This record gives sequence, C-alpha cells and structure tokens, in this order.
Amino acid sequence: MRILLVHNFYQQYGGQDDCALAEQALLRDRQETVIFYSRHNNEIKSYSALGKGLFFPRTIYSRRTPEDLRRLVREHRPQVAYVHNVFPLISPSLYHTLKSLGIPCVHVLHDFRFLCVNGWFFTRGQICERCKFGNYLHAIRYRCLHDSYALSGLYAATLGLHRTAGLWRKIAAYITMTDFLKQKFVEAGLPEERIFLKPHFIDAGSIEPSYQGGDYVVFLGRLSAEKGIWTLIRGFERLRDIKLKIVGTGPLERPIRAYLREKQIRNIELTGFQTTEKWNLLKGSLFCVLPSVCYETFGKTILEAYAAGKCVLGSNLGSVPYVIEEGGSGLLCEPGNVDDFVEKVRFLACRPGDLERMGRHGRQLAETKYSPGENYSTLRRIFETVTGERTGNQPAAT
Repeated sequence: MRILLVHNFYQQYGGQDDCALAEQALLRDRQETVIFYSRHNNEIKSYSALGKGLFFPRTIYSRRTPEDLRRLVREHRPQVAYVHNVFPLISPSLYHTLKSLGIPCVHVLHDFRFLCVNGWFFTRGQICERCKFGNYLHAIRYRCLHDSYALSGLYAATLGLHRTAGLWRKIAAYITMTDFLKQKFVEAGLPEERIFLKPHFIDAGSIEPSYQGGDYVVFLGRLSAEKGIWTLIRGFERLRDIKLKIVGTGPLERPIRAYLREKQIRNIELTGFQTTEKWNLLKGSLFCVLPSVCYETFGKTILEAYAAGKCVLGSNLGSVPYVIEEGGSGLLCEPGNVDDFVEKVRFLACRPGDLERMGRHGRQLAETKYSPGENYSTLRRIFETVTGERTGNQPAAT
C-alpha cells in the first residue's frame, strides 16, 4: 500500500516525533511504500521579519501545504494519508486538501489538541475541560499555551475556525491509544464508529530484560507540574532510605535542584536527559514510577519499563490505568496524594518477589499486546477499512 505519512516535528524532540519515526520504520520494514511529508519547527528560528509576521495566518491555514500535497499526489499516488501532527507549520489546511484530492485521512489523536489549545486538558496546575465542546475563548482567558495571550489566541482561532468549517467530517478515521481517549472525543462529538483503538508499541526483542531488583526507583519523563513531579519529590523526601533517580529535564529542573539543596535531600539524583543510558538505568532499578496529575494519553514510559522487565507504579488517572494492570504489571496510586504514593512505594520496595512477578508479566505484555507485529496488523486493517481494500478482517471501532 502507498501511504503518505505526515508529521510536523517539534523543536524539542518528543514522544510524537518518536512515534512518527518508529511507525515509518515499521511500515517500511513490512514492505509498505511510505511517502514521508514533514516539516520541522526549527524552520521558525530562521524566519525573516516578514516570515514572523506571516506565522499567525499560516498557522491557521498554510497555503504551502496544498501545493506540496498536490505535487506529492501527482508523483506518488498515495492510497491513504496517515497523519500524526500538523501544528503549526503544516496546519489544518492539510485535511481540507486531502479531502478535495480524494485521499482518505487517518489521524492519530496523540493528545487532546482538537479539543484543547495546549492539547493536555491541563492548565493553571489542574485538569481543565472547558474548551471541549468548542468554546476556545477560555484558553485565551487562562493563557493556556506557553502562558501567552497571543499564542493562545492563535490556536483558539485555528481550532475554532476549522471545527466550524467541518474539519472533523473530512477525516476518515481516528486512532486513539486507549479507550479513555476515545471516550473523551466521543463526549466532544466525534463519531464513535470512526475511532479505532491502536496502542503504542515497543520492540522488546531488542532489549534484554533484568528481573533482579536494584537499589533505587526510577522516574523517566519531563520535569513539569503535570507529570506530578512535586508529588514525586515530596514523596521521596519522606522516603530517605530509598533512592530515586530522575531521568529527564524540563522547566522545573532548576527549582527542584534548589529544593533538594535547601532541604538537604540526598536520596534523590537528577541524571538529566538520557538516551542509550536510560536502558541501563531502567534495568538497574527496583521499579518505575509515573505519578502524573494530568490525563496521560498513554505513557510510553510504561512500555519501556515493561520491556526492561520492570513493573510500574502510576497514577490512577487518564490512560494510565488502561496500560498498567493493577496487581499484574504494577500498581496504581491516587494522583497528587503524597501519602498514598509513599505507601505504595514502600509496599513495592519491600516485596522483591512481587516485583519480579509483575516485571515478568509486563515483559510478556510488551512481547505480545504491544509488539510491532500486533501494531502493524491493527494499523494495516484500519488502512484497509478506509480505502475499501478489506483484504483482512475489518477492525472493530473500539
């Protein structure tokens, strides 16, 4: 099948970028023809004064995108478009153009961007669904994007205009990673029959697991409020006999370092951002923690922990309880509740037998439910459904 894969890369490499590249490799490994149409937000750094002035209208509707798409369609004749992210450079003009060209579009709902200006249903330190039904003016009032009236207004206008123009009807199918995401979009008005479930995947076969417990707990992720970072810090402030390694960086790194110095907390280590070394840090740990206070849309860190043979303690919120099997591959705690978090950490740290059992179960999930082969089969069936090439079994819209 000829697949037009579309993604707008972020300046700071993130989960969506990683997913787009992983799926490009997956499809090509299965001998699919992939035409990759991408742009990178680093372009913005080189804009002239005129380019900066045109950034706002081009974010709402890029005229370059239709021109690029028409050329690609003439040259490659794709049968389906598979879209990860279009903001801000590609813009929603892509969806209207694909519809006019007769190319069915499958869009991955990595976050809540169609319903929320910042994409996370999280602002001012708490969960927020004010804009879900289409009134994006709330986002301007609360400066939901980068604490900026201008950027919040830009995305509010973009989302509002395209939603009013019927953009949602021009997308043939949507993919969510869990039933939690699906339900949120159904509540907002997306047709349930056009939403398909396809979780993330991980190539566990390339990772040697370690079921033996180390002497520390590990957190992998962005150091920001929505990740429950202060629940994490204040929890381990009370767990002075258990070490914590924090792998990642983010806007709260400096305040955290200052807090650790002020309180003389020596059992918490910030390792910074890691790539290859993160696997050694995971394998050498007791278990992984994910204490988010926002709606995680999946939590790919969970799959990384599973592949490494480690269980996960995560918040009972958003998609996390759909990925962690309570008592099977990990435990759940109440989001933002430091007491409950501390209790669950102590419970796990004292039970090496349970850690190994849950770590082995997580590894089994990584090798089966979240394997590249399973993921490809699901994705291929979705493509066959929207193109009419039903050579396999049509997937249920679950």
